[in-house]
Amino acid sequence: MRHQAEGRGGDEALCFPEQPARLTFAGWHAEASALARGLLERGVKPGSHIGLIAENRVEWAVVQMAAALAGCVFVPLNTHYRRDDLETAVRHARLVALFATPSFRGNPYLENIEALRAVLPELKHVIVIGEGGEHHTSFDVLRDEGRASAVDLPTPLPGAVAAMLFTSGTTGVPKGALLTHRAMMMNARLTADRLQVQAGERWTSIIPLFHCAGCIMNMLGCLQTGAAYVGVPSFTPTGMFEAIENERCTLLSGVPTSYLAMLEHPDRDRYDLTSLRSGTCGGADCNADVLRRCANEFPIPQLSQVYGQTETSTLISAASCDDPQRFETSGKPLPGFEVRIIDPETGADLGAGEIGELLGRGPMVMNGYFDMAEATRETLDADGWLHTGDLGYLNEGGRLVISGGRLRDMIIRGGENIYPAEIENMLQIHPAIEQVAVFGIEDDYY
Repeated sequence: MRHQAEGRGGDEALCFPEQPARLTFAGWHAEASALARGLLERGVKPGSHIGLIAENRVEWAVVQMAAALAGCVFVPLNTHYRRDDLETAVRHARLVALFATPSFRGNPYLENIEALRAVLPELKHVIVIGEGGEHHTSFDVLRDEGRASAVDLPTPLPGAVAAMLFTSGTTGVPKGALLTHRAMMMNARLTADRLQVQAGERWTSIIPLFHCAGCIMNMLGCLQTGAAYVGVPSFTPTGMFEAIENERCTLLSGVPTSYLAMLEHPDRDRYDLTSLRSGTCGGADCNADVLRRCANEFPIPQLSQVYGQTETSTLISAASCDDPQRFETSGKPLPGFEVRIIDPETGADLGAGEIGELLGRGPMVMNGYFDMAEATRETLDADGWLHTGDLGYLNEGGRLVISGGRLRDMIIRGGENIYPAEIENMLQIHPAIEQVAVFGIEDDYY
């Protein structure tokens, strides 16, 4: 942040056209530094857990960097959390401060927080972003207090925990993955390298910032390279078309559902999307034909398939934007990642082309789940291998193909493993099939 503020301080770093709000690198650095000092002046200690529940907006990026500058652990919360979910997350994360917008899409965040204060004794500070919340500190007031402060900001070590990101993992129970500064920045940098992101480019995304792909790959990827992040509060095809056209975005991140929605939208041809150069598609099994069509018809010629998990600081693998296999595979593992494919039943290593569970190891893997030692042991083995629960294979060239779905969805029929995703991908090719889900039914014989 300091490096970009000094080297290209006047360049635009953040753009949220629907808010509307924009910040240069120097402005982002100044706002985040002031907010960090404001937190410290209020008695928040380095190492404290700082939460945020808000839609994508410029203050989101400021809070993320302020937490880092204050030496705190940043805990972004899912914008879909209702009152019970919010209580569980805030209590488990032991938040001492929580930033929030009053509401978003009918979800009354501030009302829910106020109703829970009596049962959340560790939550000392509620900071409101935007209008409302007269009984709480406002974001603007806290930032302005920091501007008048001379308190020194700490210098966290690269190996210190920077963020706790909640993930359902393989059980459906939210778990807080602990990610370090080094892991997050390394993952963002290596992903940006695969996409050949350059200073001055403009990267937009349909992904909420509370997701690792939003706050790490997109946000920190831009920070690493000097690109600008162009944010939208929520995804609609036309909203994304307008952002790309008006802001001349060069990169786009999304998931298969969003790309299909944009590809098939009847108004797409009315927008000029020719500024797009590259981007990412991940989050589910990617259909190579859909990616190829997007590359040709948007056009977004250097669109790449990627694969990762929250527990790996976002990506394990990313196809280079000029890789001829970038639609069919998620490319080679990022530098620093070791990858194995094992037999789910025996744990034996499998050869090229054989489907099994994907394991990953390296400096970008999480430290573990916060206050969940047993769940950590179930996911991270004694040798440091992360068991992803995802099924796929490495091809002869060492590229990763996520083709089998989730381990828990695997069907065993007469001793043979059947992967629903393979059947689903085949059926989806048929023009008469809109959606398909394949699952197993218990059978006494098979």
